[in-house]
Amino acid sequence: MTVIQTLGVFEKIYGTGAEMTLSRAALISVVGILIVFMILSILAVFVKIMGTAFDRAHETRRARMAAAAPAPSPLPKKPVETGAPLPADTSAGTLQLTDVTEEEAAVVMAVVSHRSGIPLNRLQFNSIKAVKDDGKDTK
Repeated sequence: MTVIQTLGVFEKIYGTGAEMTLSRAALISVVGILIVFMILSILAVFVKIMGTAFDRAHETRRARMAAAAPAPSPLPKKPVETGAPLPADTSAGTLQLTDVTEEEAAVVMAVVSHRSGIPLNRLQFNSIKAVKDDGKDTK
């Protein structure tokens, strides 16, 4: 007695006491494989539909957030400079670095100069400290 006979499926299709031939076994295998592929196809279509729905919901949410966000204030094109300009090779003081390399400090100073529109030789940096992700000093 085989597993299929114990489940009763084979007996319902071919009758009680029928012999399992190679052609019958092949037919049952092909039907089983077709059922599996059909279910996989249905699942693939379902996943595609859900992906499209989530993409649309994400785009809608992004559009809502963009509409609600205030517009960034434009930076001044050229700052108003007062006083006599410093020579390009003159610095405005000394700099204390705490847990920061010179390259990192140079990047920070360049970003501040670019964002503010003030020439680097007009800025005065007293110290630059490394800060953890939680906002606390490293020491």
